[in-house]
Amino acid sequence: MLPVLVLAVLLDPLTPPVSQATSPPVSTPVRLAGESPSPQPTPELATLLAQAEARFARRSIGAITEVANPAEVDAAIALYRRALALAPRDIAILARLMRAMHFRGAYTGAGLEEKKAIFEEGRKLGQDAVDRLEAQARAGRGVSRIEALRLVRGAPDLYLWTAGHWGEWALVRGKFAAARSGIAGKLKDLSQTVIDLDPTFEDAAGYRLLGRLHSEAPKIPFITGWVSRDKALQYLRRAHAVGPRHPVTWYFLAEAILDHEPSKRDEALRLLEMCANTPPRPDTLLEDARYATLARKHLEALGVASGQ
Repeated sequence: MLPVLVLAVLLDPLTPPVSQATSPPVSTPVRLAGESPSPQPTPELATLLAQAEARFARRSIGAITEVANPAEVDAAIALYRRALALAPRDIAILARLMRAMHFRGAYTGAGLEEKKAIFEEGRKLGQDAVDRLEAQARAGRGVSRIEALRLVRGAPDLYLWTAGHWGEWALVRGKFAAARSGIAGKLKDLSQTVIDLDPTFEDAAGYRLLGRLHSEAPKIPFITGWVSRDKALQYLRRAHAVGPRHPVTWYFLAEAILDHEPSKRDEALRLLEMCANTPPRPDTLLEDARYATLARKHLEALGVASGQ
């Protein structure tokens, strides 16, 4: 199943606890060697970012059966694009744009062709920026690659949402086709970089993504031979230790236990029950509601009542 390699969130970095009420800081970004400076922040830029965050915070208003009305997120995307035009090298603003685009493609009932267009643009925006940062980090002297990337405001967000867009992009192409084309390797590298930059970032999102990948990616000789079900459990348990209240981690870890460590079925059922019955977080209402529904359906398939 491909709420598998990506749906369940290689997609949703998915559903990280983002604070939508505040705009990303607009101080001049730290620059790697060779990177052109962004324009000095202006009142116009600050206003655009505040407006974009406010519209994005309203993205779930009017949702019907876990499908959002796209009006608010479309408005947020347009505002983020205008902000990025004023500061085209600002990685933090780009990451916010990609976050909004991801929601637009994944949670507003977009059709297949619309999804393809959204995630094609998103993965390209993200990968181009990642490639540029990687080249600059390699060219730097006196610091390691990760030390150089840590100097870039918004780098963890960029790598996280680039993984999210690659994951959704792969989803429309199929699990094995995606793996054979090397996307699983890209997701592995992006997730590992998030971990290396900050293992606690967004409730251990890097470990959550990498664990899901190891749990669900097909093992194909010479292509994904690195996939390890043991590592899946290890990484997802680390994510749970860092962010013990994250619904997506509950769901991913529960599925991994049922698939790869069935002797601990009771633990998996407890995680699914928490996911199914815990009220959604205010900042991620629609995203959490989707995973609650998935958890209830999984419990029903197992013949277990969810308590609701």
